[in-house]
Amino acid sequence: MTARRRAVITGIGTVSAAGIGKEAFWQSLLRDHDLPVAAALSDFDPTPWVSGKDIKRSDPYVLFAIAAASLALRDAGEPTLEPDRTGVIMGNLYGAGSSIERQMQVLAAEGRDAVSPLLCAIACEDACASQISIRFGFTGPSRLVVASCASGTVAVADAAALIMAGTCDAVLAGATLGPVPDVIVASYENLRVRSPSRWVRPFDERRDGFEFAEGAAVLLLEEASQATARRARVYAEIAGWATSNDAFHISKPSGLGIELAMRWALDHAGVSPAEVLQVNAHGTGTITGDREEAAAIGRVFGPNRPAVTSIKGRTGHSLAAAGAFEAAALALSIERGLIPPTATELRLDPGIDVDVVHGEPRPWLPGLSISNSFGLGGHNATIVMRPFAAERR
Repeated sequence: MTARRRAVITGIGTVSAAGIGKEAFWQSLLRDHDLPVAAALSDFDPTPWVSGKDIKRSDPYVLFAIAAASLALRDAGEPTLEPDRTGVIMGNLYGAGSSIERQMQVLAAEGRDAVSPLLCAIACEDACASQISIRFGFTGPSRLVVASCASGTVAVADAAALIMAGTCDAVLAGATLGPVPDVIVASYENLRVRSPSRWVRPFDERRDGFEFAEGAAVLLLEEASQATARRARVYAEIAGWATSNDAFHISKPSGLGIELAMRWALDHAGVSPAEVLQVNAHGTGTITGDREEAAAIGRVFGPNRPAVTSIKGRTGHSLAAAGAFEAAALALSIERGLIPPTATELRLDPGIDVDVVHGEPRPWLPGLSISNSFGLGGHNATIVMRPFAAERR
């Protein structure tokens, strides 16, 4: 009988306002005070990973992605990977909006002949995947996932599926967010989901929305026997996943799709809700979103009451990349035996009845966990993680 293929996380790379790399990211989750969210990465230096010529021909969302992918490979020990057995799956939203805006100004001021001939390639939102494939010579599946703010989670799930199906032995998976065009920012403000205060407070009675946060998170997933054979450090195993749609409203969550994604992901992993110890929530800090997610968690887990945390009060909301950052946070939580707090000071909304981790990081005996992501258009995605055990059947 052929052993079942399994997907494990062996590398983590992050680029965020907290700094470069997983340690800066992790320490930002554990800090002992709350702060307004920092949105921009205006001082990001891509030169360690990209040549000056290529920097001028690229866009921040691609540069963030290449840097995060490079860091993930370095974190995994720079493994020798077979090019045609290695894939790249990335999520992205709003893409090269800043480059398009600049080139529109060039078009208006200098005419059509002055527009960059490479804009058409940069503006293809899959450039974040294709440029990683080109940078590292990976000739396996390379594609873009767009599922609104669930994109990063779907990318990780799709990567695990490629490994478990036998198509790939390794996949770089994650998502990126560059500068959001101001017209899109204004639209979110008019939807009343961006925080006027820039304080992001998931599940708090004071919450007033989210704040954007540029950056990228990329994970290296490998087939478990390959990782074990090269004695790689394994953060966690991807045990299952699911996606759903609310089929309800273009911008309002219904709660039903959220519930279905969690239930189906657990079914896919072959586990019960009673086994889950941690939920890394989508938890954007919006009035309706947090309420619907908390209610769905209550319906799925009932009296089990797993620990619930949201990192967006520390990281902000990276839209398509949010789920990738949260997958990284959950993998680190499993490796390090700590659950990051949602906030140092939390005034839990009286209408929310879940065990929200707050104050200090919570020590735990790592076990089965899930990470949730939801987005505009009713997109929902959940992945299931657990500590890796080489002899698991």
